[in-house]
Amino acid sequence: MATISFRTYKGEAGDLHKLLIGTSSEGIESSQLYNYTGVFALFRLRRAKRRICKRLEIITGKIHTEI
Repeated sequence: MATISFRTYKGEAGDLHKLLIGTSSEGIESSQLYNYTGVFALFRLRRAKRRICKRLEIITGKIHTEI
């Protein structure tokens, strides 16, 4: 089982999106852009994390868990 750590990047002021970047323990990175405003902000963050984990699972063939 491999681990994955997440970090975010926000662009210019007034931007309504964040870039979530996931780095696996093997050094492979994947990113997902998501909207962080509104009522469903936490849902969108969790969905972006799931998508990154699924993408890394397809690339490496290992199940990833969040640190």
